[in-house]
Amino acid sequence: MQIDIYKEADANMVSVAKTVTDAIMGIPEAKSFGPPKPQGNNRNEGIAKRLKREEDITLKIAADRSGFIEDSINEVKNTAIFGGMLAVGILYLFLRNLKTTVIIGLSIPMSLVITFAPLNLMGVSLNIMSLGGLAMGIGMLVDSSIVVLESIFRCREEGDGIVKAAVRGTREVRGAVFSSTLTSIAVFFPMVFVEGIAGQAFSDLGIAVVISLLASLAVALYFIPMLSSRQKPELNKASEKQGFKLKSWSDFRQTLSSLPKILVVILFPLLLIKMVVGCLLEIVGLIITGGITLIAHLVRKILVPALVLIGKTVVWLPLKIAGWVLDLLKKIYPPVIKWSLNNLIIMILLTAASFWATWNFSSRLTTELLPEVHQGEFTVEVSLPVGTPLEETVRQLEGIEKALQARVTNAKDDNSFPIRSILTTYGFDVSNIKRSDEGEHSSRFRVLLKDTTDAVASEEKALSILRPLFEDAPDANFRVVRPVLFSAQTPIVVEVHGDELPELKAIADQCASVMGTLTEVTDVETTLKRGAPEVQIVYDRDQIVRFGLNLQQVAGQVRDLVRGNEATRFNMKDRRIPIVAKLQEFDRERVEDISEIIINPAGEHPIPLSSVAKIELGEGPSEIRRIDGKRVALVQANIAQGASLGTAVTAIESALRDQIEWPRGNTFFITGQNEEWEKGKSSLYLALGLSLFLVYAIMAAQFESLIQPLIIMFTVPLAFFGAAAALMQLEISLSIVVALGLIMLAGIVVNNAIVLIDYANILRSRGIGLKQAVIQAGEVRLRPILITTSTTVLGLLPMAMGLGDGAEIRTPMAITVIFGLISSTFLTLLIIPSLYFMVEALRERFLGKIS
Repeated sequence: MQIDIYKEADANMVSVAKTVTDAIMGIPEAKSFGPPKPQGNNRNEGIAKRLKREEDITLKIAADRSGFIEDSINEVKNTAIFGGMLAVGILYLFLRNLKTTVIIGLSIPMSLVITFAPLNLMGVSLNIMSLGGLAMGIGMLVDSSIVVLESIFRCREEGDGIVKAAVRGTREVRGAVFSSTLTSIAVFFPMVFVEGIAGQAFSDLGIAVVISLLASLAVALYFIPMLSSRQKPELNKASEKQGFKLKSWSDFRQTLSSLPKILVVILFPLLLIKMVVGCLLEIVGLIITGGITLIAHLVRKILVPALVLIGKTVVWLPLKIAGWVLDLLKKIYPPVIKWSLNNLIIMILLTAASFWATWNFSSRLTTELLPEVHQGEFTVEVSLPVGTPLEETVRQLEGIEKALQARVTNAKDDNSFPIRSILTTYGFDVSNIKRSDEGEHSSRFRVLLKDTTDAVASEEKALSILRPLFEDAPDANFRVVRPVLFSAQTPIVVEVHGDELPELKAIADQCASVMGTLTEVTDVETTLKRGAPEVQIVYDRDQIVRFGLNLQQVAGQVRDLVRGNEATRFNMKDRRIPIVAKLQEFDRERVEDISEIIINPAGEHPIPLSSVAKIELGEGPSEIRRIDGKRVALVQANIAQGASLGTAVTAIESALRDQIEWPRGNTFFITGQNEEWEKGKSSLYLALGLSLFLVYAIMAAQFESLIQPLIIMFTVPLAFFGAAAALMQLEISLSIVVALGLIMLAGIVVNNAIVLIDYANILRSRGIGLKQAVIQAGEVRLRPILITTSTTVLGLLPMAMGLGDGAEIRTPMAITVIFGLISSTFLTLLIIPSLYFMVEALRERFLGKIS
C-alpha cells in the first residue's frame, strides 16, 4: 500500500509524515506480512481516525495492492462455487434422481469442510494457490462417490436388499476407488523435488488437492454407503397418541359420570371451561382452515400450472436430452466396442497416430516461465545521462508529468481513457534502492489503470499513450516494468562476459542495438551505461620518488583535502557530532584548484599536485558487476506483445551469433526468466517421471500384475494428445502452470481405465469369457465413466473461462486438464479395452501352450 500526503509548501512535511507513520504502525494489520486480511476499507478508515485533524493535510490512498489480492481470492471462491453447482447439475441430468444427486452432492461440501482443519494445522492459508487447488478438485471430489453409489444401485437392481446392496456394492469397487484416488494423490508427492518457482508457488495447491481427495475417499467409502442404506420409515398411524379431547356434550356427560362425585364438584368448572375454550378454538380453526383451503385452491389452479410449465422448460427438456444422449450411448457403445475388439490392428494404428500427434503438437508449442498477470498497474523507469543533477531531471521530465496529469484529470469520467492516476518519483531512495544505476538522473512513473474487463487491452492502450511522450524526451531512456506474482527476474537478461570494461561496454551496446531490431522483445537496455563524471588523478611514481615523497601519503592527503577527513568529534549531551576538515568550496571547485593543492605542506619548498600527477576530467564506470569472478554486463528486455519467452530466446540467440563478431574472451548467456524456466522444466520432468512411476507401482499392487498397469498407462499419452492439441489451437504457451496441469492429468486419467479393467477382472473371476467380460465391463462402467468425466470437466469450466483477476495463472492449467481428460476418456473407451483384450488373449494362448 502506498499513501500520498499533501500539505502546504511552508508546512513541516517531516512532522506530517511522522504523524502518518505513527498512525499506521498503531494498526495491528499494518505490522504483519503476507496476504491482507479481508477487512475491506476498515484499515484505511483506521489510519484516517488515528491522524491528527489538521485542515491543511489531505490523506489519499494512492495504491493498494491488497485490492487485486482480495479480488483474485474472491474470484477463485466463485469459480469453486459455480464449478460445484455445475458438477451437481450434470449429476442430476445423468442420474435423473433427486435423492441420489443430493447424496452424491453432499460429498463436495463435506470433503471441503474436512480439508480446512488439516490445512490450518499445516499452516497453509487460504490464498490464490490453495483455493485454486480446491477449485481444481471440485469435480474430482464426487468421482469416488459416483462409482460407489452406482455400484450400490446396480446391486439393488440385481435383487439385493438395501443394507446388503450397500455392503456388496462398496466392497466390489472399494479397491478400484482406493487405487484411483491414490493415483491422483501420488502425482503430487514428487513436487517436493521441484526446484525454483514451481516448487515454491504450487506447494499449497498440491497440499490442498491431496487433503481434499483423501477426505472425499473417506466420504465415498463410509458416508455414501450409510446414506444409501437408509430408508424412510413408514408412519404407523395406529400408534399415534390420541390426546384427551372433549368434542361434544355427550362426551362431557360421560366423562363426568365416570368420575367420583367429590371430583365432579371440584373438576366441573375446569372441565366446563376447557370444553368452551375447545369449542372456540375449533371455530377459529375452521375459519383459518377455510382461508388456507381457498389460498391452496388458487395456488393449485394458477401458480402450480405456471411452475409446471417452467419446470418442463428448464428441467424436463435438459433431462430428456440427457436421457436421450445416455440411452443413445448405451446402444451405440456395445457394437462399437465389439467392432474395436474385432479390429485390433486399427486400434493399434489409432494409438500410434495419437502418440505421433502428441509429439508433433508438443514440439510446436512456445514456452514461457509463467503467464503474464495483468494487475492493473505498471511502472515506467526513466533515466537521463548519468551525472544529471536532480533539478535538471525534474525540469526535463516535469512537462511529461504535467501533461499526463492534465489528461488524467480531464478524462476522469471518461471510461475510454485507461489511466486512473500517475505517481511520479524523481531521484532515488538510498534506503530502498532497487537498481545499481539509480541516482539523481533517474525517475519512476507508476501508472495505475482503471478497472476494466479487458486488462490487456487497457494496458496496451495506456502504453500507446505513454511511449510517444518518453520517446520524444531528449537523452531519455525508459523501460516498462510490470509487477509479477512469483518471479523477480526480468523476462530477458543477456549476460555479456568480458575482461576489459571499455570493450565490454562496447559489446553490450552492440547487443542492445541488435536486440532492439527484433520484434519479439521491447524495452531493451544495458546496465553498463555511461558513468558519472569525475576528476581522475594519474600519479607519476618516479617524480614522487625524486621529491622524496610517498605515494600513499600524497594520495591520502589529496583525498582528505577534497573529500574531507573526520578530525575529531564534538560531545553534546548524549550525541557525538563528527567534525570533518577539508578545503573550502572555492578552493576545490575547479580542476585547476585541485592541481594547485600543496602535497608537502611541511616542506621547505611547496610542491603543487600538478608537479607529480596528471589531472583531467574523466568518466567512471556506472557499475562493475561480477558473476563467478568474471566481469559481466547485463542487457535486459521485456517480451513484446504476442511473443513468448521461447520465441524471444531463439530469436536473440540467432541474432547475437550471426550479427556480432565476438572478440576472443567475450561471450554471452541468456538468463533471467529463461534460466528459471530451464531449471523448473528439468525438475518438472523429473517430477512427472516419478509421478508416473508411483502411479504404475500403485496399480501394480492393486492388480497384482505388471502387464495390466502398463495397459492402463497408455491413457496418459492419450490425455497429453488432447492437452497439446488444445494448447496449440488456443495459442497457449507451455509454462510451469501447464506442466503442473499435465502432472495432475497423469494421475486423473488413469481412473477410468482402472475402474474398467478392475470390473473386467471381477467378471472373469466369475467364469465369464474374456471377450464377453470386456464388452460387459465397458457397458456397465460406461455411465460412471461419463459421469465422473463430466463432473470434473464442468467443475473446471468456470476456471477455464478466464474471468476475474489472476485468471492468467488458473486458466492454462484448467484448459490442460479439461481437454486432456476429454480426449483420454473417449480414446480410453476404445483403445484400453482393445489392448486389454489383445494382451490377455495372448497371455491365455501362451499359458495354454505351456500346459
